Amino acid sequence: MTAIPKPIQKSIQRYNTPQILRGSWYTTWGVSLLLLIISIHGVNSQRQAIKTVGKDAAPSVLTAQQLQDSFADLDASLANELLSKPGENRQALADFEKNRQKIADRLVAAAKNITYPEEEQIIQTLQFNSSAYFLKLQEARDAHKRGDAVSTLSIYQSAANLMDRDIIPQAEKLSQVNSQALEKTYAEQSATNGGLGLLIALFGLAQIAALIGIQLFLYQRMRRILNLPLLGATAIAVIFLGYTSSAFVGATNNLKIAKVDAFDSLNALRKMRSLSYRANADESRYLLDRSNAALHERSFTDKTNKILIIPNEKTSIEGIIVNINEKRSTPGLTGLFADELNNVTFSGERELAIDTLKAFNEYLKIDKQIRQLAASGKINEAIALCIGTKAGESNYAFDRYKDIHTNLMDLNKAEFEKNIELGNDRVANFEIIATVAIGSIAILTLFGVRPRLLEYL
Repeated sequence: MTAIPKPIQKSIQRYNTPQILRGSWYTTWGVSLLLLIISIHGVNSQRQAIKTVGKDAAPSVLTAQQLQDSFADLDASLANELLSKPGENRQALADFEKNRQKIADRLVAAAKNITYPEEEQIIQTLQFNSSAYFLKLQEARDAHKRGDAVSTLSIYQSAANLMDRDIIPQAEKLSQVNSQALEKTYAEQSATNGGLGLLIALFGLAQIAALIGIQLFLYQRMRRILNLPLLGATAIAVIFLGYTSSAFVGATNNLKIAKVDAFDSLNALRKMRSLSYRANADESRYLLDRSNAALHERSFTDKTNKILIIPNEKTSIEGIIVNINEKRSTPGLTGLFADELNNVTFSGERELAIDTLKAFNEYLKIDKQIRQLAASGKINEAIALCIGTKAGESNYAFDRYKDIHTNLMDLNKAEFEKNIELGNDRVANFEIIATVAIGSIAILTLFGVRPRLLEYL
C-alpha cells in the first residue's frame, strides 16, 4: 500500500494515534452525512422537476391546446353544415357532435389537473363561454332549418366573434400559464444541475479519500495491511458515488430529451394543429360569410403563415422537402413547422415531417382552387370543393394532413412520456438506497476504527 506523503506525516505527528483515529472517524461520518443530504436534495430537486414538466404542466398545456383544436373544428363543422342544405351534410353533423363531446371531456380533464392558481378562473370562464357558444350554435342551426338565411348568418357571426375574442384566447391563456411554469422549472433545474452534480462528486470523492486515508494511516502507524470493514466501506462508497452520479446525470439527460427534444417539438406541432383547425374554419367562413370574405381570407393567410413562411417566391414547398431529405437547411424558413424541422431528433421523425409537409401543401393547393372558383362567381362549385370528403376535395385533404400530423405528434409524445418515465425510474427509491449505503459506510467505519482505538484503553 502507498505510504503517506511526508508533509502529511509531519502534520499527523502533532496528534496521538487515538486522536487521529477519532478525528478521521468523525470526519468520515460528517462527510457521509453531508453527502447524504446533498444527494437526496439533488435527486429530490430532479424528481420534482420531472413531475412538474411531465405530470403537471405538460399535460395541461396539451389539454388546453386540444381544447382550441376542438373548438375550432366545431366551428368549421358548423360552418360546413350551414353551407349545406339542412340535414344533408351528415359528416358535418357527426363532426359537430364528436367535438362537442371532446370539449366536455377536455374541460373535465383540465379541471382535474389544476396546479396553478390562475387555472381555476380560466377554466370557469371557458365553461361559461362554451355554454353561451353552444346556445348560439343551436340557434344558428334552428334558423338554418327554417330557411332563414339572414338570421342564420347573423347568429353564426355572433358565435364566431365569441369564439375568436373570448374562447380561443382563454384556451391560449390556460396553455400559457402551464407553459410558463414548465419553462421556469426546467430553466431553474438546468441552472442548478451543474452545481449539485459537482457537490455530489466532491463530497463523494472526499468520503472515499477519507476512508482511504484512514487505511493508509493504520498501515503507516499500526502496520495493519488490511482492514476489512474499512475496505468494505470504501467499496460501498465507490459504488454509491457511481450509482448517485449515474442516477442524477441520467435523470438530467432524460429530462432534457423529454423537454427539449420531444416536448418542444410536440408543443410547436400542437400549436400548428390548433392554427390548422382555425384556418380550416376560416376557409369555410370565407364561403359562408361572403360580406366579410376578404377578412376571412386574410385570417386564413395569417394563420398559415404562422405555421410556415416560405422565404421567397423562388422557394417552393417541394424545394423545402428536397432540402429536408438531403439534411440541408432552408435559409429564411420560419414558423411553427420550421421549429419542428429544426428539432428533428427521433427515428422516423424526419420522414413523418416530410409527409406532413406534403399533405399540408396539397391542402393549400385545394384551398387556392376554392378561392379561384369563388372569385370567378362559381360559389356552388367552391362550396362543393370546400365541404367535399373525396380525394381531391378540401376536407379529404385536411383529414389526410391531420392524420399524418397526428402520427408525427404521437411519435414525439411517446418519446416524451418514455423519457419522463425513465427519469422517474432512475431516481426511484433513491432515499432508501442512499440511507442504507451511507448507514453501511458509517457502521463499517465504526467497526474498522473502534477495535484499533480499544487497543489504547
